[in-house]
Amino acid sequence: MKKVRKEEQFALILNTTAVNGAYEHPTPNVAWACAGIDPDVFFPADDASLAAALAICDGCPVRTLCRTIAVARAESGVWGGVLLAEGVPQAGVKRRGRPPKSAVA
Repeated sequence: MKKVRKEEQFALILNTTAVNGAYEHPTPNVAWACAGIDPDVFFPADDASLAAALAICDGCPVRTLCRTIAVARAESGVWGGVLLAEGVPQAGVKRRGRPPKSAVA
């Protein structure tokens, strides 16, 4: 017997930020510099991998468009030459563990 889903169940399945963002801000068909590159490159774990991802974005002719779409969709990773966390630009890759102690004034 086939299970029939109710409308509320479909709403829960489809109600995600990524899906909504993709519908509201569709990806245009343009010449992306990152086309065909492993997506894991754009989720750096250290400064060296961040530099590699940023180097790919440096030569991209649609870099500004990429960043605009990523911010609108609240994406994470390197987009348009900027490291984002849920659409917010980051200064660098987060380090594991406790932050370094700072001097108290």
